[in-house]
Amino acid sequence: MGQDVIVIDEFGKNLNHSIADQFTIYSSEKRIRPEDFKSEKVRKRLKKENLTQSVENLDFTTKYFYIWFNVKNKTNGFKTFYLETARPITNKVELFSLDFQSEWALSSSVISGDGIRFEDKSIQNNRSILPFYIERNSESEYLLYLGSDGEIISLPMILWEREAFEKIQNQRQFTSGLFYGIFLFVILIYFTFFLLLRDRLYLIYTIYVLFSGLLQFSLEGYAHQYLFPSGGYFTQHVVLFVAGWTVFFAYYYSASYLKLTGKLKRTAQVLAILVLLATFASLIPGTIYEICYPLINGFSLLSLVFILYSALTVRRRSQTVNNLFLFGLISLMGGAIIFILGNFSVIDIPILTQNSLKVGTLIEIICLSILMAGKYKRLQDEKDAVQKQLFIELEEKNKLTEETNIRLEAEVQARTEKIDQQRAQLKEKNDDLLDSIRCAKRIQQALLPPEKQIKKWLPNSFVFYEPKDIVSGDFYWMEEVETTTKNPEKLLLFATADCTGHGVPGAIVSVLCNNLLKMSKVQPEINSTGEALDFIDHEIFTLLNSEFRTEHIRDGMDISLCALNLNTNKLYFSGAKIPLYLIRKGELHIYKGDRKSIGYVDDDQGFHYTTEAIQLEEGDRVYSFSDGIVDQFGGDKGKKFLAKRLQNLLLEIYELPMDEQKQRLSDVVNKWKENYEQIDDMLLIGIAV
Repeated sequence: MGQDVIVIDEFGKNLNHSIADQFTIYSSEKRIRPEDFKSEKVRKRLKKENLTQSVENLDFTTKYFYIWFNVKNKTNGFKTFYLETARPITNKVELFSLDFQSEWALSSSVISGDGIRFEDKSIQNNRSILPFYIERNSESEYLLYLGSDGEIISLPMILWEREAFEKIQNQRQFTSGLFYGIFLFVILIYFTFFLLLRDRLYLIYTIYVLFSGLLQFSLEGYAHQYLFPSGGYFTQHVVLFVAGWTVFFAYYYSASYLKLTGKLKRTAQVLAILVLLATFASLIPGTIYEICYPLINGFSLLSLVFILYSALTVRRRSQTVNNLFLFGLISLMGGAIIFILGNFSVIDIPILTQNSLKVGTLIEIICLSILMAGKYKRLQDEKDAVQKQLFIELEEKNKLTEETNIRLEAEVQARTEKIDQQRAQLKEKNDDLLDSIRCAKRIQQALLPPEKQIKKWLPNSFVFYEPKDIVSGDFYWMEEVETTTKNPEKLLLFATADCTGHGVPGAIVSVLCNNLLKMSKVQPEINSTGEALDFIDHEIFTLLNSEFRTEHIRDGMDISLCALNLNTNKLYFSGAKIPLYLIRKGELHIYKGDRKSIGYVDDDQGFHYTTEAIQLEEGDRVYSFSDGIVDQFGGDKGKKFLAKRLQNLLLEIYELPMDEQKQRLSDVVNKWKENYEQIDDMLLIGIAV
């Protein structure tokens, strides 16, 4: 039978409170199988100790502990009990039910601890809770195993009845919700203060509160439940890691608030660095991790003593240290001391020792929060005072400004009258200039072939023409002519021309080039489109660059000149940097012409523009255009329209009626440039055979 006997009767004197002082505990450096515990020889090798406290604390340890006990149920009912034991952060807690009918054997076991997955706990609770069941008027044998990786094993032994357990759970959940709700409220409020004021002290305080809350969160087993439910490495190391950062930010906040200097500041920096080294060292499993448990606990107590000493020293130097800071610090220190004394079993008041650190932390946070709120109020008062002073200074400046404005107003009014007169003169001159340009537009339009005449010669055609300004440097030309060769041909001439520039300069050059096209038509020695371009090239250069001019003018034009025999559908083409597109049965053929513009160079006496003869077929589409469309910026990325996009568009619409082609072309181009300024004149002629 088990060594320790716990009797459960109708009076329930052993229920719903810790009775650890009724048990004997065995410890070993190595783990022993429960089946081997039957051997008296094995038990004699174990260290045996009678527990004397209602909640026993077993110091920082990596040993294995066993409690062998017998429970007698002297009530008349089947009972379900919950054994609460060990701290939530104890690695593994397992309760074995033993069968002693003939020899020792395991009947069943239940398990808890943060070294396993949370879902594998027999009771999924943040604490170490183990269920067991005893029939009425019967007894059962149990072996409790506890394993630690270096932390203190705190050993309550509470046998909860179901109803009492559910009640205490509700109370604990309410208390925890209130406790962590206060922390969350403080974090949100003071982080907001930081965002509003950009004062680093509020950010440091917010982080300190965050880690203080996370430390309690981890100590109570909620980190295992909610953050690292898989257990193992992260669950076991999070407590020390968070505790180290809590101590570090306690140093950081206190040094910043107290504005430590000299030796105190250097000491705080050294201690903070040592804490950080121990914190990161705690992430290394094994012996180093075990050493870090008492080390970080020692740093925690040392930090409280140092901060209190620093605060008192600063206060002695006639500097202001708020009493709330001292009271909060003393409260936390008192709670920590009671908690540590409880860990060493000096104080045997479980409800006090188990909650002292939590209560001390809460009092400190409340005191510091009030303190920081007061700092916020002082900053606001200082801000109001500064704003008031600025308002007074602003009124004085406004008064001075008003006097200055009165003096300047007279000067401005006099100057305004003069500017109005100049504006009226400029408007009159501008109106005259615009009237002249509009008159030039009417003259330029009169030189263009009328739309009715174009439709008479080429019924299936369209002209897309959009000047950039009122007048244009692009123009189109169309007239009939008969060659003077042995076999005269009656031809329809049509041209697409792009003169240098746009606006007024381009319009002047376009009128000159238009007249030269008419002159080329009546020259008896000109019988091809190439010869016509040679003539125009020579005449433009001669007119603009006579031998008596000192300035060399580099103006001219790019042109596509075509001659179409309407009877045979034979097309003659010459181009000066303007191509001709032919679409036949869905395929695009490009005739590039020559790469030399009209009127620019006079030293290439041997150059002559070429004439290409093209036999058109029914269904062919012919297109000629200036560079205004392909050079236009637009679209989502502000890029040029480019020839490739125009080619694809023409291949897409060439089978439509010519009027619809013109409309589609206009829609696409206008949409392309809707968010961008038009950079050049646009001209495109389309003809269907």
